[in-house]
Amino acid sequence: MTMKTPRTAIVVLMILLAAGSLPAGTQEKNAPAVRATVKPATATIGDVLEYRVNIAGKNIGGVNILLPERRVAYPEKGKAAVPAAPPGGEPEEEDPGESVPLYIIHKAVKDDRSEKEITDITVILQMSYYRPGRHTLPEVEIRDTDKAAIGYKVPEITIKSLNEKGEFQEIEPPLRLSGNYTRLILLIAGLIVLAVAGVFLYRRIRRVMEERRAAIPAVPPIELFWKEMAGLDPRGLIAGGAVEEYVFGISMVFRRFLSRQYRFDAVEMTSDEILSAMKRILHRERLKRYADDIGKCFNLWDLSKFAEFSPTAETLTMNLELLEKLAETMARDEGYGTDRV
Repeated sequence: MTMKTPRTAIVVLMILLAAGSLPAGTQEKNAPAVRATVKPATATIGDVLEYRVNIAGKNIGGVNILLPERRVAYPEKGKAAVPAAPPGGEPEEEDPGESVPLYIIHKAVKDDRSEKEITDITVILQMSYYRPGRHTLPEVEIRDTDKAAIGYKVPEITIKSLNEKGEFQEIEPPLRLSGNYTRLILLIAGLIVLAVAGVFLYRRIRRVMEERRAAIPAVPPIELFWKEMAGLDPRGLIAGGAVEEYVFGISMVFRRFLSRQYRFDAVEMTSDEILSAMKRILHRERLKRYADDIGKCFNLWDLSKFAEFSPTAETLTMNLELLEKLAETMARDEGYGTDRV
């Protein structure tokens, strides 16, 4: 007994030393930040919802995302959903309401904006619910490289009926046109006269508004952009290590520039909402010139704000130079000079 005790202690000590000398590659990887949202949070039956799941982080070792395979889902049936047939009798008919799905997924895509050690993937589901009540949205399966599941808080949504009170709806009888052809012709003629008058009135109002705008000299948006950049002093913020002040300040300057340049309010919009608004304003080929650079700028700013990622001074300087060239290109395409104030 006295001989085994020191030998056991030596073996335990060697195991502990070996465990402490494991290479750094065997340590746990950084856990990604997963955020899920749904818009709108309250809807009625058949409304199209946008369900987003964003996975972001730095050095997280990669993730594997499986999109939902079942696009049409039905609520789970109880064991007594269809009553058994009485002895010697006909089985009861199945409730027609059982054929109504719980939800349908119309579209499921992955938007991958990852770069090098930074992971930024957004899963976008467009779906509709067809049963009223409070429902938990389907969970998107996310696993790391070791096939371990990564959980997140799954949002809920409230679905309301189209006719919650169950009131009878008034149904108007079909219009009978026999004997009223003269009245119908007069009505059509009146609508044509109103349409022609509306066109002339619209042209007149547009001409007056254009004359008023021409009389008031407007300051080009790029000129205001350079003034605000000079007041912000982004290079001074980068040199001083003020990452949060740089990210917030330059994001607001660029959003105000977009608002003035394309005449929509981009200050309170997300990056995806801004690109959607610009799709409605600009031609597709023209927007294609800006979309990648806009995405890179907002991607870095969003990661800095929401994923607790602190970019280096070199990364921030490259971001600043990219933004300045982007603003100059957009201003030049709109016919403005790009000389700095």
